[in-house]
Amino acid sequence: MNPLAPSKCLRRLLMALAAMTSVLLTAGCGGSGSGIVHPLGGGFSNSSLTGTYVMKQTGFFANSAGNAQAFSEVTVFSANGSGTLTIIEDDGGPQGPGVETLAGTYSIESDGEGYLIFNNPTQSIYQITMIDNSHFYVIEGDTYATSAGYGVLQTSTAVPSGAFVFKAHNFDSSSRVGGIAISNGAFTGTQDLLTLGGTNLSQTITGTVTAPDASGVGTFILTAPAGSTSGNYYVISPSEFYFLANPGSGSLEIGQAEAQSGGPFSLATLAANTSYVFGSRGDTILNQPGIHSAGIFTTDGNGNITTGSVDYVRDFNVLSGLPFTVSGGIYTLDPSGDGNGTITLPLSNGVTITQVFWMVSPTSAYFLDNSSSAVEDGTFSLQSGGPFTALTGQAAFVMDGVDTNYKDRVGTFEPTTSGNFNWNEQSNSAGTGAVSVGTNGSYTVGSNGRIAAVVNNVTASGVSPGVVFYLSSPNSGFMVQEDGADIGGVFTQQASQ
Repeated sequence: MNPLAPSKCLRRLLMALAAMTSVLLTAGCGGSGSGIVHPLGGGFSNSSLTGTYVMKQTGFFANSAGNAQAFSEVTVFSANGSGTLTIIEDDGGPQGPGVETLAGTYSIESDGEGYLIFNNPTQSIYQITMIDNSHFYVIEGDTYATSAGYGVLQTSTAVPSGAFVFKAHNFDSSSRVGGIAISNGAFTGTQDLLTLGGTNLSQTITGTVTAPDASGVGTFILTAPAGSTSGNYYVISPSEFYFLANPGSGSLEIGQAEAQSGGPFSLATLAANTSYVFGSRGDTILNQPGIHSAGIFTTDGNGNITTGSVDYVRDFNVLSGLPFTVSGGIYTLDPSGDGNGTITLPLSNGVTITQVFWMVSPTSAYFLDNSSSAVEDGTFSLQSGGPFTALTGQAAFVMDGVDTNYKDRVGTFEPTTSGNFNWNEQSNSAGTGAVSVGTNGSYTVGSNGRIAAVVNNVTASGVSPGVVFYLSSPNSGFMVQEDGADIGGVFTQQASQ
């Protein structure tokens, strides 16, 4: 076992102080709110978390000076199906790598909510909500750290091979999307790289990868362009992996890659009278984080955007339900068929959004917002199941951002009628630790999948009365909180148990 870097030990010590009691008292109980009792519906249990999982997250911790410091982290752990964990690998910036074999515990309630406890030199505590047995949302629930992320069941530890599309974000620094082909320990491809305050650069990239170890962890080196980064990658399956820049470089870049399928791609890939829902987040020159966005656009199969709208919060300014102007919306795809393209969305307030994207498949893509004043990246996917009239199933959600403090939430919401829902969350506001809240709310849905929701008991939940959902399917999509905070997230229908 490699020793932990001193700064990593310090972060974990700070996280543990006073956090243990706070979280264990609130996890799995009704907490404050409007009397909604944990859990909601579902048939999850400890046996739902079985196998090896790869978890990535970003957030903030209190450094030795007591100031908020950003971090990125990828963890590999195994769960035995009955409440016991083994932490195999825990890497992150800026604190450094940590190959470990440490014990932990966990508990999963019937609605998929639960917690993980990692027995580090002290302890680290995470609140999670299961989407299904292979996927969960997560926040860090400690008093001196908060973060948000995602966990996936590992099904392979073999070196990735073939064509992949990736996206990555480096806190307050850059966003990148691109496509690569991996073969025999090397990769080649093209990326679009946007640095904060700069312009998008399309670059040829080359590099090498080592074979992963028994935990699915390997290393990569970008050999071109010059001065690029190196780091670890973390195999999830033959079609997916995460990656993390070498913390020694000072980078906090963290990303993901998926196998590309369905090409070659053309204008007709984004078919006529077809809608796509998107969500993104990022940093602006003024604030970190500084922007959360969600929206929808409809294509004509021939390079034009025919309709759509977007909601976003930028530097604490709310722009709600902005429609696209009738003319001017266009999209392009590279004639090579590699899936690289652009989308231009002229908004009614005079702002034009330009997205640079790479198709993962004919129904999904990674993109960055080509702006000189922000680094923002996200995904868009084909909308299915419309026209919409109501939420019909229980969903897991995760949210991150900042109001008066850095803030993260994870939980479930359950439709009770065609216009009402129950809402349970575990939330962490920097400096307070995780708090459990049960409340309820109401919503109205537009036929295009834009939902205006009200979450009650704002004082306890911290969720404003105005939250907007954009549905990619009847019970999955993106959300933006519209109260002047900069908070957003994603939700996914939970699997039947």
